[in-house]
Amino acid sequence: MIKAIVFDVGGVLLRTEDSSSRRCLEEKYQLPQNSIDELVFNSEAALASTIGQASREVVWAYVAKTLALDDYELLDFIKVFWAGDRIDQALVNFLEDCRPKFKTALLSNAWAGTRKILEEDYGIKEGKTVDHILISAECGVAKPDPKIYQILANTLKLPFNQILFIDDFIENIEAAQQLGIQTIHYQPGMDLINRVKSLLD
Repeated sequence: MIKAIVFDVGGVLLRTEDSSSRRCLEEKYQLPQNSIDELVFNSEAALASTIGQASREVVWAYVAKTLALDDYELLDFIKVFWAGDRIDQALVNFLEDCRPKFKTALLSNAWAGTRKILEEDYGIKEGKTVDHILISAECGVAKPDPKIYQILANTLKLPFNQILFIDDFIENIEAAQQLGIQTIHYQPGMDLINRVKSLLD
C-alpha cells in the first residue's frame, strides 16, 4: 500500500517547456546545438554544488569564465537560460490535495540555495505545499546513489515499498526500484496525475 508520494522537481514538477531561449544563447555564444545544458549542469562546479560542496555562485562563475562574460552579461545569461522553465501548477495543487491522506515530498538533485528559490519564486514550501523537501545539496548525496533514498525513507518514516517515487531520469527510477520503491518514470506528455491516481486506488 502506498503511503507516500514523492516527486522529482527538475524535469517533472518544474520543466523547460520552451527551449528556444537556450538555443538563442547557443547561437549568441557560438556553442554547439543542444550543448548549453551540458555547460551549465555537468561541469565539475555544478556536480560539486549538487552534493553541497560548492555554492551556485561557483557554478555561474565557471560559466562566466568559460564564455568570457562580465557581471552584466552573466546576469543576462542566467535570466535567458531559465526563461523557458515553467512550474506545473496542476501537479503542485495535486500534491497539496494529497495531504494529509498521504505523506508527500520532493526529492531533487539540485544546487545549494534551491530550497529558497522554490519558496520565493514558486511558493513551494516545506510543511505547507508538501511535508518534506529533500535537496541533494543539503543531503550531501545525489540520485541515483542509494543513500539518498535511505535518507528519504528515514525522513518519511516508511519502508521503501510504501513509497511512490516519480522521476524523469531512468537511472534514478532503476536505483529506486532496486530498493523496492514503487516508481513512475515520467516522460513528456504523460497524464501524470491520473497515472498516480491509478496506483493509489
